[in-house]
Parts: sequence; C-alpha cells; structure tokens
Amino acid sequence: MSFNWINAEEFSFNSFLLMDRWIVRMICNNYAGCGEYCDNLSIALAYNPSVAWYFAHKSPESKPSIEKMIAMAPKNLTPHEIRKAEVFVIHAMETAVVYVYPDIMNQNCDYIYGWDKQLLFELADFTDKVVLDLGSGTGRLAFAAAEKAKSVYASEPTDMLREYMRDKIKRENINNVVVVDGTIEKIPYEDNSFDIAMSGHVVGDNYDAQIAELSRVVKNGGYIIDCIGEDNRKREPDEELIKRGFESLYHVSISGGDIYRYRKLVRK
Repeated sequence: MSFNWINAEEFSFNSFLLMDRWIVRMICNNYAGCGEYCDNLSIALAYNPSVAWYFAHKSPESKPSIEKMIAMAPKNLTPHEIRKAEVFVIHAMETAVVYVYPDIMNQNCDYIYGWDKQLLFELADFTDKVVLDLGSGTGRLAFAAAEKAKSVYASEPTDMLREYMRDKIKRENINNVVVVDGTIEKIPYEDNSFDIAMSGHVVGDNYDAQIAELSRVVKNGGYIIDCIGEDNRKREPDEELIKRGFESLYHVSISGGDIYRYRKLVRK
C-alpha cells in the first residue's frame, strides 16, 4: 500500500545506506516472488554496488537473495532505465525510507502531524506513571506521555529514529525520557516493570505473542494501550484485539478516517 508520504523522484537510492539490518532483511526477503518488485530491486542493486555491498554486510542472512537478484538483472541498461527501477523501489519502500529522514516523517506522515495528544490522555492517567512506548518512531506517544509521566522508556529498533529522539531530548532538555533499542517481540525489561505499555501501528503481526510480551512487563492493574495516529483511512474495529479483552474507543479524524484506539486493564 502506498501512502504517498514522499515523492520517490526526489530521493537518492543511497538513502538505503542509512537503513538498519531488520529493514534490509525486510526489503530483500519479505517480498520474494513479487515479480515487478523483485525485477526492479534486482536492477537497483546490480547498478548500485555500494548499496548491494552494504545490504550483504549489514544483513548477512540476506546475502543469498541479494546475489540471486543481482545475477538476474539485465545488462547494459541506460541511466534512465536504472533510475526508473530505483524510483520504483523507493516508492514501494516509502514507509522504510521515511524512517531514515525523521524530519520528513514528522512533516509528511498524516498519522503524526494530524494527531492530538489528548487522544492519548483520554485512555489512561499518566500522572507519575512509569511508561513504556514500543515502536516509538519520532516519539509521537513518548513525548506526549512524558508531559505527565514520571518516566518514559521509548523503545525503537531504527537507529536514525533513536538518534532523532535523543537529539530532541538534548535540545529541549527533557529529563524523563530514555531511548532504547528493542522490539515488541522481545522487550528488554523484566516482568512487571511498567504501569503502562503503549504503542501505535505496531501490534498485529502476531497478536498472542505480542500481547503476552506486553502483559509480561506491565504491572497488575496497569494498562496496555494501542493508540494509532490520525489518517483518512476507512477501517473496521480490530476484532482480534477486542476478543483478547481490549476496549475500543472510536472517533472520526479531521480528515474523515475511522480511528479506533484500544486499551486493556492488566489483571494478574
């Protein structure tokens, strides 16, 4: 799905040199067999040897796929044909490209710039709480929660986004946000560490495992919150969350999207 967050024509294929291992792995392996995408990625990698080298060394598990794609790329293409393939891949991977340009992410991603922090504060009392934010991105949820919380741990697997948050913390002299690496699949904290664990646009790949991990680190009587941003998408409630005990709160975004926020009281 394209969100049109960027104009791919304006971006160099060298942007991929800024990406993390997990993103490289996704780019090279998650869409195997997707004909048009693989055809264009093979061209882009074959004619950008520095990116291909970086991918193979950053994500060694992807090296066989990279070598296979490079071998299948047609020879003697024109600069126009090469650039066309690059733009195709950049556009297809726009959600990954914006991760390495946090300022562009904040400016162009509607789920960030159109969001009101009161939508988070309606879900729980954050006053003096210890909070974990999973998949923090540029800190939409984390920095909002920090206005009320005792401390916020912003967990983000993307290096450029972690550094963006750290720069903001230093620039704005924020003293209660700690930025860490980590994913929702394996949260790097002990059991019962947090009053609130929250995320947005993260839960969904494996509901049972992800919710179990969130529940593990939340104290008895605490909350798990899923608070997506604002957009114009028409959507239905997430029945997988509801049948696992989450309460749903609905509103229509200013751009006409159907927005559902979720919370679950943890009982142990």
